[in-house]
Amino acid sequence: MLRIEYFDKDRFMRQVSASRGSVLLHLDNGKTCDLKQDATARSMLQMMDTAPKKGFDLTVTDPADVTGFLRYMLEAGRMDRVAG
Repeated sequence: MLRIEYFDKDRFMRQVSASRGSVLLHLDNGKTCDLKQDATARSMLQMMDTAPKKGFDLTVTDPADVTGFLRYMLEAGRMDRVAG
């Protein structure tokens, strides 16, 4: 499971689209939704400007996708520190 704490929505959504497998968003109510298949979940993320204070949790179903999300997390965190 990956925890997203810094949110660059355009880059994040590009990473979701580029993923080979499913990208599962874990909701507070214990449910999950696949960001590649669920247009409503994607729309909700598009409306956000920042990640929630506690971040949000993701699971990717294709292990090859982990590297792309780790790169996103490192770069988004670096950009957030520069801007802040």
